[in-house]
Amino acid sequence: MERDYYQILEISRDASEKEIKRAYHRLARERHPDKGATPEQVGRLQEEFALISTAYNVLKDSQKRTEYDARLRKEEVKRAAEGGKVPGKTAAVAASAAAKGAITRERVGIAQRAYTKGMQLLVAGDYARASEFLEAAVKNDDGEAVYHAKLGMALMRSHQGFSRAVTAIRRAIELDPYNVEHRLTLGETYEVVGSRSLAIKTYQEILKWDSTNTQAFERLRALGAAPGQSLLDKVLRKLGRR
Repeated sequence: MERDYYQILEISRDASEKEIKRAYHRLARERHPDKGATPEQVGRLQEEFALISTAYNVLKDSQKRTEYDARLRKEEVKRAAEGGKVPGKTAAVAASAAAKGAITRERVGIAQRAYTKGMQLLVAGDYARASEFLEAAVKNDDGEAVYHAKLGMALMRSHQGFSRAVTAIRRAIELDPYNVEHRLTLGETYEVVGSRSLAIKTYQEILKWDSTNTQAFERLRALGAAPGQSLLDKVLRKLGRR
């Protein structure tokens, strides 16, 4: 059997989806072929990077991971039998870890289905029901930023639980700080609740990340807080108005 994918990613067998992603991104940075200083190092890193990518592509997919775990357990039992050993404490621990992993993946699956249904309702304009399904998605998988962001949007647009909406969107930003869409949703939420100053602050922070973000600029202009002339010229050029 090929090398253990969990060992390749340096994670435990009951690792969550979030832990798998974190491990992959860390290893991808550390062992990218661009890090090689010599042809030999580049070649070695290319092989390692390929293994890391293969392991990640299997373990990030709940169905592929379930199938892989079954193959892994079967191979371990086979090796134990060939060695004349009866799987003991180590096998029991592995089985227990696999069982916990299965429970985790089951919850991830529940979260994905709840999110899909919630998004269907959100698009249809049924914001109250959408928030219920998106809340279920968050409860079953807290590590997905988009679940929190869409929950906040549903709560905001249904005009219920604005405090919870802000908390959800802030959690999305915490999980995915480079996603400007989450920050735009937060600004929109502040506008809905009438917090003009916080909305302006949020849009200004977006322009610090992306100085030509047209949506943030338009919202600031609508709120009477457009940025300086130099930035205005840059944004207008992007919009094709100059």
